[in-house]
Amino acid sequence: MEEALHKNLKLAIILTSIIFFLEFAGGILSNSLALLSDSAHVFMDVVALLLSYGAIRISARPSNSSMTFGYHRFEIFAALINGITIIGIALFIFYEAYWRILDPPEVKGAEVLVIATIGLVVNTWVALKLHGHSDLNIKSAYLHVIGDALASVAVIAGAVIILLTGDNRIDPVLSILIAVILLYGAFRLVIGSMRILLEFAPKHVDADTLSREIIAIDGVKGVHDIHIWSICSNIHAMSAHILVDRIHVQQTEALIREISKMVRDRFGIVHTTLQFECAECAPVELGHNSDHQEE
Repeated sequence: MEEALHKNLKLAIILTSIIFFLEFAGGILSNSLALLSDSAHVFMDVVALLLSYGAIRISARPSNSSMTFGYHRFEIFAALINGITIIGIALFIFYEAYWRILDPPEVKGAEVLVIATIGLVVNTWVALKLHGHSDLNIKSAYLHVIGDALASVAVIAGAVIILLTGDNRIDPVLSILIAVILLYGAFRLVIGSMRILLEFAPKHVDADTLSREIIAIDGVKGVHDIHIWSICSNIHAMSAHILVDRIHVQQTEALIREISKMVRDRFGIVHTTLQFECAECAPVELGHNSDHQEE
């Protein structure tokens, strides 16, 4: 199954890259800003697919003494650079569209129609190949491709309108619509990447709720200095100080297993580091920065 996924991803990257170059060249030759805008959207798809493929390959590489969590953060840096680049492209599209609305150049509707249709067919095929996978990176790439397929439909509709009415202003208007979609996706990418790099807690994890769940486990008297962060988009980690009664090491091992299983099953956190402290012995003046919660 994994080998088939790798094969589909590689084929999707190749085909989507061909569509990018085809739409980029076609946009220049046909004088269509909408087609050029769609090529920028396809470029985002190519990067998303490359990130997904790279994340799968890199995650298989073992960690080492200098990269103790492995190489997963490369995915985040690449996503951040991609997002910033796309924001710049979208702003340029807005600028160019403004002048084209004021003085619309002639657009070769037939060429635009043919190229956009080819793009739609390829995007549909790629979406079908990526649909149904549980991996978060693949789901993200799938949504990118669906978005580009919708943009291709808009470009096709614009080309038909140009052919029927001769009104070339529809081309820059559609390019603005696509640029808005690009900006939305790019800002989400940049914000999501920055949240991970700044070590925000994952959006789906609430520290207070997690603390209460830990305290509810039999044998736990309190929890403090709880820290939750993401290593990449789908790998999350946590460290915490756990207050317990005077118990043997064997009993702490059982608690570690129970707490780790709970945070993995309920919150999707796969890396858990726990420090046990004696509830009776822990002085209040230890100076922990995080909230201190007890039963």
